[in-house]
Amino acid sequence: MSLKTVPLLFALLSAVFMHGCERHAQSSEMTLPLPSKSQIAPTGSSDMVILNPQAVELSGIKSTLIISEPGTAQIKTTGEIKAAEPNVFHISSLVVGRVIADKANLGDYIKQGQILAQIQNAQVTKVAGDYIHQLHQNEVEQQQAKAKLALAERTLERVTQLNKEGIAPQKDVYAAQNAKELIQIELAGLKEHTIHITAETKELLKQYGVQMSETYDIHKVPSSSPLLSPRAGVIIEKSITLGDVVDTSKPLYVVADLSNVWLDINVFDKDISTVRVGQSIVFRSDSLPGRAIPGRISYIKPQAGDNKTFVARAVLNNPGFLLKPGMFGQVEIEAANVSRGAYIPDGALQRFNDEIFAFIDRGDCHYLKRKITLGQRIMDGYIVTSGIAVGDRVVTSGALTLKAELLKGTIGQGE
Repeated sequence: MSLKTVPLLFALLSAVFMHGCERHAQSSEMTLPLPSKSQIAPTGSSDMVILNPQAVELSGIKSTLIISEPGTAQIKTTGEIKAAEPNVFHISSLVVGRVIADKANLGDYIKQGQILAQIQNAQVTKVAGDYIHQLHQNEVEQQQAKAKLALAERTLERVTQLNKEGIAPQKDVYAAQNAKELIQIELAGLKEHTIHITAETKELLKQYGVQMSETYDIHKVPSSSPLLSPRAGVIIEKSITLGDVVDTSKPLYVVADLSNVWLDINVFDKDISTVRVGQSIVFRSDSLPGRAIPGRISYIKPQAGDNKTFVARAVLNNPGFLLKPGMFGQVEIEAANVSRGAYIPDGALQRFNDEIFAFIDRGDCHYLKRKITLGQRIMDGYIVTSGIAVGDRVVTSGALTLKAELLKGTIGQGE
């Protein structure tokens, strides 16, 4: 045999060998052949494996679409307790005057209608004095009317008797009767006037906080106005002391119903996109060691403040008034349904030496080895920090076949 016939014989034997392999792959149902070197396409990349469709089917190679793994991201920040604005009310003096009694302190819990202070009030004294004067004058006029009525009754009796004796004419009887009735009307008017004077004075004094009872003692003229609380709550601000001269323009007490309070939460710009109304929060404060107070975000301020942070607000129940305005603490926000990155199941992972990789399904039986970096483990897989992205298709079944073929191709190239 000459040297010229050797290449021709080698090519003929290779063709016969490949034909036998293909017939064997088509007829065998139990044996799983590995793809040969001849099935690796000359792509110019040592990381690409190309198989024929029959080899893919026999190897059981299947791929899965990479998705993002939803999870719960916890945002840690700070917050401040504030009185809920709808539950805050201001109490001002109704008059200009001097504080002659101070009966409430900062932090006190007060009831509705409770007297907080007494303010000296010349107007109250004037109203009460006018009432006493009108009352006395009315009583004098009633006494005079009663005396005139008694005289009119006696005159009517005398004229009536003279008329019976034929001395006085009937017209005198009518005149005496009419005089009596006029005095009776006058007396009734004076009594009615007493009721009106009392009612008017009661309303005037009410404007200054003075309650006039049915047993009002006209000999004790009031000289001050009580400052009453219109609602129950806790005094959170106070700006008067005994002896101060106050007017109607400035609140003297700020009272708040603290049965529920606001928690204003600082949210930085990088976190605002993950914060939503309805999310759960937990508030902890050094002032209340060991306590974790839950709540939900009810409002997010649409504009950042001067310090470039946003404010989210939660309403917290406050039994026992443990939470006080101005209290600071740590806040944890549970930002649910936040994508934590591409998620890869364990079945797609391959390792060789110190390298971790997976095979990307490029379609048409093309598989590309891709080195990856694993992050947090989640159930039966990992979050991938680099190497693959959401939307890639990775081989999750039959990847060992691709690994073996890749390594065989690498060894062959090394030879």
